[in-house]
Amino acid sequence: MKSVSPKVLTINVGNLSLGGTGKTPHVEYLVRLLSDKYKVSTLSRGYGRKTKGFIVADNQASAETIGDEPMQYYLKFKNKINVTVCENRVEGVEEIGRKLGDNQLIILDDAFQHRKIAPYFNLLLSDYNKPFYEDSLVPFGRLRDIRNSAKRADAVIITKCPSLLTKQEKATIRNAVLAYTKADIPVFFSKIHYQEITGYTTKNVFETTKNIGVLTAIAKPEVFVKYLSEKNLSIGKIFDFPDHYAFTRKDIDKVLGESHESLQLITTEKDMVKLKPQLSENEIKRFFYVPIEIEIENKTTFDTLINSKIHSFYQKISH
Repeated sequence: MKSVSPKVLTINVGNLSLGGTGKTPHVEYLVRLLSDKYKVSTLSRGYGRKTKGFIVADNQASAETIGDEPMQYYLKFKNKINVTVCENRVEGVEEIGRKLGDNQLIILDDAFQHRKIAPYFNLLLSDYNKPFYEDSLVPFGRLRDIRNSAKRADAVIITKCPSLLTKQEKATIRNAVLAYTKADIPVFFSKIHYQEITGYTTKNVFETTKNIGVLTAIAKPEVFVKYLSEKNLSIGKIFDFPDHYAFTRKDIDKVLGESHESLQLITTEKDMVKLKPQLSENEIKRFFYVPIEIEIENKTTFDTLINSKIHSFYQKISH
């Protein structure tokens, strides 16, 4: 299959598996790193949206029109970047150039398996708990692409790492990754950094002594539930929906009906984006979410790598 190498600068953040590698906070990390210096656009497929074609998010956008993850980007960064969606990545890149200008730096959200587009820089994410080199293709595992596709990566981040990784363990992981990639590409390690439990409105105050219910529609909810358990919170009911699930009013009524009135309901940031517009003023008081960011070990080395790749791209096109 022939790949198109876009004339604009494209950085892809993707994986070989069916989700759950922490792609969203890594995209957000790049946005924070680059948006003060460059005109950044994110381009996602817009999974789960009820629309088609190319869309630039505006103040009419919702999870229904652009998808949950792009909506999260828009709510966080709308004054700093353009958030766009298009199921055809090649078309999406062209539309960004046409409508927003050729001087954009485009972060491709989850385009690793899209052979039709050849990004300038390919960042491959793999979950520490289920690395691609130990996984199998669906239906026997969670891989949606063969392990050897890692050859297209320019750098790899092992995500969701525990706080303490020994030098020996890191070396073992690095060697296992390099068995499938180009020789000597950099391998980084990142961990999730959970922020404070936050109310859906600023007036909401979370009470640690109260029982909580957990409501998620993410790929690996057990990691989120484990984090809440480790905070010694009293978890009552767990409501677990499929990844990217579009909550209906009926679902919300069921959750509220099956949970005691005093129960505080905790969701992920991504799920909050879909739930909040459907909740009444009274219902919203019971809902909280946990924002997440990632910490990259050897952050300075990683940041320097990204900045030097960008610099070399602009040097190349200026000659």
